[in-house]
Amino acid sequence: MPRTTDSSPMSAAPPDLPHPYVRPDRAGAVPLVGPVELKALLDGPDPPVVVDLRTARERAFGHLPHDRSLPLAELPKRFEELPRDRPLVAYCQFGSEARRAVDFLRSRGFFLAAALEGGIDEYARLADPEIPRYGSDVRDGTLWLRQFPRPDTGCLAYLVGDPETAKAVVVDPGRDPSPYLRALADGGWQLVGIVETHTHADHLAGHSALHEKTEAPIFLGHRSPAQYPHRPLAEGDALPFGNDAIHVIETPGHTRDHLTLRVRDKIFTGDTLLIGACGRTDLGDGSPELLYESLTQKLLTLPDTTEVYPAHFGRRHALVERYCSTVGFERATNEALRQGSRAAFLAYMTEGWPPKPTEFDRIVAENLAL
Repeated sequence: MPRTTDSSPMSAAPPDLPHPYVRPDRAGAVPLVGPVELKALLDGPDPPVVVDLRTARERAFGHLPHDRSLPLAELPKRFEELPRDRPLVAYCQFGSEARRAVDFLRSRGFFLAAALEGGIDEYARLADPEIPRYGSDVRDGTLWLRQFPRPDTGCLAYLVGDPETAKAVVVDPGRDPSPYLRALADGGWQLVGIVETHTHADHLAGHSALHEKTEAPIFLGHRSPAQYPHRPLAEGDALPFGNDAIHVIETPGHTRDHLTLRVRDKIFTGDTLLIGACGRTDLGDGSPELLYESLTQKLLTLPDTTEVYPAHFGRRHALVERYCSTVGFERATNEALRQGSRAAFLAYMTEGWPPKPTEFDRIVAENLAL
């Protein structure tokens, strides 16, 4: 549909659109390796030598498998430890320091050296979301974030923690609690909350199983009709975890009980805002009118650089194979958000969708009863 030229949040694309990944200016003389390309090389029979240039403190929050540590400050004195006869990929957090290092190495005969484009931050977003990452605002290590993708269901769960107090929250866990229990044990985390962004209808939720193993309380939107013990969350509430907190934004539309969870410059949007789409409103108690209000009056008023972490990804949900975006990028590229007017958006969300999935009612009933 053609877009109108009104001034609504949906139709106003920012002049300087932030890309969902941090991409420093490319240095033309330095060869770059993209995250997906490096992942394929690492999974292949002859992987390159991978060098982490970050400090020990940064590295402690996560690093690439089978790499070696050589902090950038030590490179001028230790570069001879590296092989000249093997492909070598250097990486930092966001990419710029790796290009400086590779420029230095190539000037000293390391002609097979390349830099990881976008650093481990983009690698974690694009190639392997199980690698913990942190944004540019938390490079001091005061926030810890890990994604748990489930390719069989196309779902994403999250663990967000405060490293200083070792307190953490899990968002939208899957039915099998073992990945979260391993992550909690490995990091020495105390789980202080399990949050469901909404009543799921495409998969069996995992709050109950994780609660049984950890005794952490379950938090739901206050409009949830769930029959099991839980604590309600409403607009403006805060769920603290150590020195940080999840701030609650009510975003009904996909479901009436839907919440978006904000931590600093990051929002966990459930199905309200997906990458390139929005969750259906023609099933159950969904409402396209409420979704439009949630988007235009709440989420699209956030800064364009706000990072978006949805509950779904991939082909199973007719979505791209990406795990993170930004509000600004979605404003300009998301098909649902580009409808141009309220009337066009409502038509888009109510027309042309496939029939209700046969398992919809059963899954909803089980998720509400558990």
